[in-house]
Amino acid sequence: MVLGCGASPTGRPDTGPAAPDVTPPEPIAAPAEPTAAPDPSAPLVGWWRGDHVCLELFANGDFELSLPQHDPKMVAHGAATLTPAGDVVELRLATARIWRGRFTSPCRKVHELGGWADDLQALGAAFKPGETTTLKLRRVGDAQIELCGTSCATLTRAIPNLVARWRRAQLTIPDRPEAPFAPGDLLELQLDDSSAHLWAGLPGGEIATANGTTAAKFVGPDRFAVTFTVTSFSDLPAGAPFTALGLTFGAGEPRTLDVRRLAGERIEVCAAPGRCATLERQFDAYHHDLD
Repeated sequence: MVLGCGASPTGRPDTGPAAPDVTPPEPIAAPAEPTAAPDPSAPLVGWWRGDHVCLELFANGDFELSLPQHDPKMVAHGAATLTPAGDVVELRLATARIWRGRFTSPCRKVHELGGWADDLQALGAAFKPGETTTLKLRRVGDAQIELCGTSCATLTRAIPNLVARWRRAQLTIPDRPEAPFAPGDLLELQLDDSSAHLWAGLPGGEIATANGTTAAKFVGPDRFAVTFTVTSFSDLPAGAPFTALGLTFGAGEPRTLDVRRLAGERIEVCAAPGRCATLERQFDAYHHDLD
């Protein structure tokens, strides 16, 4: 997730590769506390935030490099390779795609919807889809790194967060799915502290929505416990339960899901071992932020 650094199942832009079959996640230990002095060998997986550049390195090998203060806000996604080289780490970022958020200038003289971009410039380096960019990374404190292209920025470790919208593959247009789904299948999860939702399959290829709030707790590299509390339902037949991944969601009743980030901007959502769904990252052309 990159932070600054609705409910209806229609009318939202969607992208993403097909998701493979997955198995329930294995437990993973929480990250170690920072050492008393910079340790070049310590794990660099995590979220690093700066005033103008943010970097997140995932345990699954992905990265996100964002410009949270840029107009428009931008983020590059792809795969990262870290190679120690003396007292620095060579960071090779293979960019897969770049998202540019919605932009509105003062007095609305310029208004551009969000979309995919051809390039991103950061730290004097260029990032382009299909190309690899090399940066230098060096620890400069207990919880700080210096990230350099031809210019440098100091970034501070932060607790990873998880927001954004995630949807099942082959569900570009919800009422015309490219692949069938079953009643009780989890089809979409929007993570937001104040306005979240779940989609679940109903008989006959219909979709019901549970609206509510979420709280995502970081429990380890790429791992979160997400508590969803329903406030209302949409498109749910009267008297029918809202069920997803074998869980029944009642109004006002919190339900906790295990969420793991997967490579390729996907998440695995589990209610219990063997009761999981893989969802793909979605992007909203009408949203100014990067989540």
